[in-house]
Amino acid sequence: MSEYSRVEIAQTELKELADAIDDAPADRYSRTKQRIDLEGQQRYMERYREVSASDPIQQGWDANEPEFHAKTKIFSVLADAMEYELGKEEGRAAVARARKRQGDQMGAAMVEKSREKGDRLSLNNFFKEFWGYFQWSPKLDTERYFDDQGNMVRYTLRLNCPIGDYLRDNAPDVEFSSNFCDLDEHIAHAYNPNIRYSRKRWVPAGDQFTELTWELDTADILD
Repeated sequence: MSEYSRVEIAQTELKELADAIDDAPADRYSRTKQRIDLEGQQRYMERYREVSASDPIQQGWDANEPEFHAKTKIFSVLADAMEYELGKEEGRAAVARARKRQGDQMGAAMVEKSREKGDRLSLNNFFKEFWGYFQWSPKLDTERYFDDQGNMVRYTLRLNCPIGDYLRDNAPDVEFSSNFCDLDEHIAHAYNPNIRYSRKRWVPAGDQFTELTWELDTADILD
């Protein structure tokens, strides 16, 4: 952490539990796995549940699990229909294009809002607008890393995911699920193409929680 001027860890105990998990994703999206430490992940989730029990956003997230499942089922039915009508390869590609178009539109709208405020396209300002779309998403376990000018250069979020639960249990494969979850990256790249996005852990691929990271070097902030 010496390369950062300031680090804000929302839940030190949860970070330590997450860092102690001995698992190994095979790619930066965790679509495939070389090894999953389910016991370590379970230890993290047990403590996460205790820590987040009184968090109102987490409470709403959990209470709306049936709704998240229903909405994800709608996506799955439509995505499956595209594959049936067009063939698997072209149908899946069509869904991928649709999700990217959605992300591009959302990211462009965020850029417009930042421009109106006179804000640079930094990671700090990205999340000002991003959480406007996803106010209902838990943000209990986060890490924020800053440079000496106060620019956020890395943001990590860990959370349970009822959307991922549904996809893990019902999607035909992880690439099918990626068309749903890659929206986060599409939004980020539409806001600032220099943002780097990765998933260290991902529920649709078998993990018990999802861990997302956005990174942006100070030199890559756009005016």
